[in-house]
Amino acid sequence: MNRFIVPVVLLALVGLLAYGLLQPSKDPVSVLVGKAAPTFSLQDTAGKTHDLGAYKGKPVVINFWASWCQPCHAEAPALVQAAQKAGDKVQFLGVLYNDKSGQDRAFVQQYGVPYPTLLDPASGTAIKYGVGQLPDTFIVDAQGNIVYHHLGAVTDSPALLAQFQAALDKVQQ
Repeated sequence: MNRFIVPVVLLALVGLLAYGLLQPSKDPVSVLVGKAAPTFSLQDTAGKTHDLGAYKGKPVVINFWASWCQPCHAEAPALVQAAQKAGDKVQFLGVLYNDKSGQDRAFVQQYGVPYPTLLDPASGTAIKYGVGQLPDTFIVDAQGNIVYHHLGAVTDSPALLAQFQAALDKVQQ
């Protein structure tokens, strides 16, 4: 019995190592950056339709979030502050991802979110953007190209928040 343990353990370790090496990159940043932002037309919680193409000529921040997402709660004050600072120079859009009806309103009210919350039925837009984890934020330049992507809360660290702000400042110029 003991003579089988070592080969089984070695085989398991080799399998785990191979599995880890063969996994796709966990850094999705390079996937969409530099490419045209996938288009969408979604209704907000008030029933108004927002078409990404209508914002061409103006930078857009697209933030995928949900009320059940703790990192989304952590980043909400920073996004609200950035949206208020940017004013009408940058359009912020929050895209609700796989959330329960009504809970989004409490989140928006709690943080004073000043930008539209868009509904994404069946997560079609999230799929186009490759969203699988929240929060997920994209900055689209005035020409409609993705210039910045961050998976996770933009407030993970002061350096990351500074990078996000620098990307915003760049597209506002």
